[in-house]
Amino acid sequence: MNFKILKYDIIFIIPRYQPTEGFIWKAIEYRFHSPGVLSLAGFLNYHGFKTSIFDCNLEQIPEESFEIEFEKRFSNIEALFFGFSCTTQTVNTTYRISEKIKKKFPHSKIVFGGAHPTALPEDVLKHSHIDYVAVGEGEITLLELLQSPNPSEIKGLAYRKENNIIINPPRERIKNLDSLPFPDYSIIPIHKSKPLIGTYKRLPATIMVTARGCPGRCTFCSRVTGNYLSVMSPERMLEEVKILHYKYGINQIIFYDDTFISDKNRIEKFCDLIIENKIKISWTCSSRVDRVYPELLKKMKKAGCYQIMFGIESFNEVVLKNINKKTKPEDIFYAIRETKKAGIEARAAIMLGNPGDTESILNENIRLLKKLNPDMIQVTITTAIPGSQMFKDAHIKGKILTYDWDKYEGNYQIVEHETLDFKTLQKYYRKTYLKFYLRPSFIIRSIFKINSLTKIKVLIIGFLSIFPIIFKNIFLASSKK
Repeated sequence: MNFKILKYDIIFIIPRYQPTEGFIWKAIEYRFHSPGVLSLAGFLNYHGFKTSIFDCNLEQIPEESFEIEFEKRFSNIEALFFGFSCTTQTVNTTYRISEKIKKKFPHSKIVFGGAHPTALPEDVLKHSHIDYVAVGEGEITLLELLQSPNPSEIKGLAYRKENNIIINPPRERIKNLDSLPFPDYSIIPIHKSKPLIGTYKRLPATIMVTARGCPGRCTFCSRVTGNYLSVMSPERMLEEVKILHYKYGINQIIFYDDTFISDKNRIEKFCDLIIENKIKISWTCSSRVDRVYPELLKKMKKAGCYQIMFGIESFNEVVLKNINKKTKPEDIFYAIRETKKAGIEARAAIMLGNPGDTESILNENIRLLKKLNPDMIQVTITTAIPGSQMFKDAHIKGKILTYDWDKYEGNYQIVEHETLDFKTLQKYYRKTYLKFYLRPSFIIRSIFKINSLTKIKVLIIGFLSIFPIIFKNIFLASSKK
């Protein structure tokens, strides 16, 4: 029996991220699509190419099941290219599955893109089965790669030539995101999207990106698209929200911009449009603590915002200066206070092991977190991600403790610290969570805030995720007696 061969110009593959043992998110199920890959596919489809997306992260397909599931989906196909998008945490998995694809389709070209390949294209191209790396934004780069047989003419592309690695000049940024076509959500199972527990209150929920780049210059941040901030207009944002809400039934959106409130006027206009159009959605976002405006918060609340994530990182002014955060402790208190006053939940992220940190500072951070009393906290051990200034400096000085990319997820010490070792950081990783969440006042407040089945589920799953930390803490304490 002859089966018709389906021909694709490019098939995008996204590996599943699987947290390692000991990381708090290991116990928490979450799944989401890649807005970047969806944008790439939509852009290429718009220009007449045939694409497909195999999103193992969204569909929760583990590495060990990849070949079986891929065969079910693409049993009789040809593809000119296979595009792999990965972060530092998933790059090792991506190397392995892309090598399998190359063996199965030896005449197809393998192209990598995403945060890690953008930061370290030469390192990626050391793997002989990988043909190209799209550095930075990939829409125009991939379009030209599909159109042109001459890679030397394509900006933003890295490749091998006669065993030499060539990195072409960088590509100019896309200044206006409105110029890109709307994502075609029909080509992915968007209904399977499920954000982190505690970041949503209504399902179905998914993520959306409305800006690229970040004007901040924090040393720990890997700025894949640089410091220039390119944005969607409020009108374009509204139209995409309408598509998600009315066409796909999405009830909540998590805006994944690095800092959603960089442009106060843009967000104010967006909120006005949501209110005027009477769109009943819930949404969350992230913000710097020095980009908080009380009147805007009230409007955001009215437009459906119920939670804001703040990267506070530390309460110590010297430490904040060391990581070039350009914020002050008083900014942190003001942001959390005004957010809660507006009726919006405040979520605070803090890092342990920043340059200048001491045990005294880490204990003071815990005290001030309890005093500040945000609704949720997220704790990570400071991780120098490739592409960040922190990684570059530590690499030059020989201070990187491991280049095992699987450990770059926030619960392992990556850079040698002047006073704190990994055992100490692990202790404070557990201690910060325990001291904050096991307060009687926090537990009682959480119980009284229960007003839905989702809230009950959040509390149960939250406890189950932190239980291993509690158990380990008790075990360590008893072993010292």
